[in-house]
Amino acid sequence: MALAKENKDEEYCYALAKALYHDKCPLTIGLYIPWGRCKDDLLDKIRTHLKISQLNKKVNEQIKLLKGIHLFKIIVRLLFYKPVITENHKDLKSIHFVFVRFSAWECTGSDQLWAGLVTALCDGVEHQFGLIPLSIYRALYKNKKIENSKGSEKWVSKEFLKIPLWLLTLCVFLMGVLVFALILNTVISNDKISIYFVYSFVSMFGLCTVKPFIMTLEVTRNLILTQKVKVLKKLKRKDMSSQMGFMADVKKEVDTITSYLQMMEIFQNTKIRVIIEITKLDNCMPNRVVEVLNAINILLSNEDAPFISILAVDPGIIVECVEKSDLLKGMANNGYLFLNRVVTLPFSIPQMNYHTKSGHLSYIIDSKNSLRRKITEDKSRSSENNRLLEVKTGKGNKDEGANQLIREALEHLKSDECLEYITDNVINMRRIVNSIVITLRLMARDNKYQEISANKVSKWVIMAAQWPCSFSWILQCIEDEQQSRKGQDSQYEKIKLWDIYEMSLDALHANRESLKQLLELDGDPDTFCKLLEYTDFTVEDANKLRTYTVNLDHTIQRKIELLQGSFNFLRFKKEKSLTRMNLLKMSTSQVCDKMKELNLKHCEDYIEKIEKHNLDGKALLYSKNEEIRVALGMNLGDWVIFRAKFLSLPTPNLFF
Repeated sequence: MALAKENKDEEYCYALAKALYHDKCPLTIGLYIPWGRCKDDLLDKIRTHLKISQLNKKVNEQIKLLKGIHLFKIIVRLLFYKPVITENHKDLKSIHFVFVRFSAWECTGSDQLWAGLVTALCDGVEHQFGLIPLSIYRALYKNKKIENSKGSEKWVSKEFLKIPLWLLTLCVFLMGVLVFALILNTVISNDKISIYFVYSFVSMFGLCTVKPFIMTLEVTRNLILTQKVKVLKKLKRKDMSSQMGFMADVKKEVDTITSYLQMMEIFQNTKIRVIIEITKLDNCMPNRVVEVLNAINILLSNEDAPFISILAVDPGIIVECVEKSDLLKGMANNGYLFLNRVVTLPFSIPQMNYHTKSGHLSYIIDSKNSLRRKITEDKSRSSENNRLLEVKTGKGNKDEGANQLIREALEHLKSDECLEYITDNVINMRRIVNSIVITLRLMARDNKYQEISANKVSKWVIMAAQWPCSFSWILQCIEDEQQSRKGQDSQYEKIKLWDIYEMSLDALHANRESLKQLLELDGDPDTFCKLLEYTDFTVEDANKLRTYTVNLDHTIQRKIELLQGSFNFLRFKKEKSLTRMNLLKMSTSQVCDKMKELNLKHCEDYIEKIEKHNLDGKALLYSKNEEIRVALGMNLGDWVIFRAKFLSLPTPNLFF
């Protein structure tokens, strides 16, 4: 299949950004990306496209952080007017996007992970619009919703006894000035009548200023004790966090934030959309995952909420977490159905094409080369004595040879020959590049860097990184065979790894259940076969490179070693002992011959049933034990002897 030459990631991010711009809130986007695909980079691209699409740039600049005249205007509006939603407001086209990135992994230690999402939302809104306007709004409009209006006025003056509040405030201010003047006059004249008059006037003025004074105290309290602090303080109380009242408080806070954002929309004459980017949720424990998904439902419970949640996750991991969670026992037997109920718009990023993969790999390699050049320049500034010491010990020549081989290996890694075998996991790409550098430096220290080509080193590291189970299986087969030969065999060292793998495929398939968890670590098996078949790796190459293979977990090979038993397949074959490998190749008649060696009481009856059901070696290995016993009709005593002979070669479950 021909590989595309375009970078499709930009197109996907642009298309999703356009969908977010025109879709209705509230909304949850399931940005489905495989683990290791650099979710943050894709979210940054979506954010860039959304910022470019904002129409009213002047308003967007003002709304970033209210200062100066804009802060004074919003305070005056909050104190003396109340906002209303007009019909024209619903037709606004300009949108300002507020971005809040929530890393679930950073809050995974919290008792309630979803509370971290709500506090992150509070922090984002306070940072974007300022703490002072939000504190004033909480004090004045607590538990109040913005009303709709059919008129054209967006701000309606507050009134007291049909008198505008701003006029009353002006009168109170003038009264304050008058009181101050009377006090000065009384102090100077010391007239008793004037003193009684001042006392009465001050009392009236004090009554008029009680409510503004209380409001000022509440605003000051909100400035000092932010909503994030309140939520976390309540969360520390175990009796509070376990009650529905705590959830109700959080819901009220979300409603307050929603109402405040509506007020800011009216003030700035533009729509506001809060983009909540949820990342690293697929690194959390199952119960934590469910908590965040429940928090998303809280955010979306208000139909007027201007929230767009982008759930950037690997869906396979999230579904498995949901199904294993203790919080949803009996409610989410199918994780995909549960995730579909949370996500409004699923958006799956396809696999990287050739150009995108090449771009990521080139960036990683170029970064590595830049660092290496900097280290080389620092070394060139070292003293003459150090350079003489390197020449004397031979380290200088080794480093130079290793650097040359590293450059060749990394250049080969970017070629089409290697690129098609590398997955689109950016983390895995970085691991491969680092492993190649370390492997070649270790080989240089032992003067082995000239014995094998850079191309082979690159592909060797790729196999170890992306197919650890199959790769360890081959190495274990080589180790078992060399132990049976009791020494070096030049003829055996010329055998290709592909031939060894092909001969052992039946045995690998027979043990697939025992190796299930290890095989899940491997990439596409067809790609592995293609790489191994068209690369002329031999046993001699494996013996040279396995010592320097630092990116392969050796415990995997140890488990395979225990699975295969103390003896390898070839030794069993020579000694005519029954093994899985031998049993796979046995025909029905050969199984019957082996049955005669057991000397069972009803042996003839069992042989007749074996021939009737055509039970050859493969049928015995691939069938369930209970099915075999029913087919043969064995009693318990004969079944124990038969199972020990034919079905325990050795038993894999003893080691896993």
